[in-house]
Amino acid sequence: MTTYSIVQIGSLKTGWAIEIDGIVRISYPSPLYLGAHLEAMLKGADDGDAALIAKAIIARPWPDYEERLTHHSDTGPWKPALDPFRKA
Repeated sequence: MTTYSIVQIGSLKTGWAIEIDGIVRISYPSPLYLGAHLEAMLKGADDGDAALIAKAIIARPWPDYEERLTHHSDTGPWKPALDPFRKA
């Protein structure tokens, strides 16, 4: 069974890489890019197409409050935060 993981690399642990069966296959400064790349690969895309998909995903801006609220159903008191990156 093949194992996939996104790991930190570099002497200062500032880079990220996709490791497949213990071998570093792709590295990039952003773990978001690598997550999108890995997801595309697991869905059947080749490396070139996965790279294009990942670039498109990281170029997209973060969803706004209304967009995040469309996938929310009221089953409890929790609602998405107006500003998810604000420090509490």
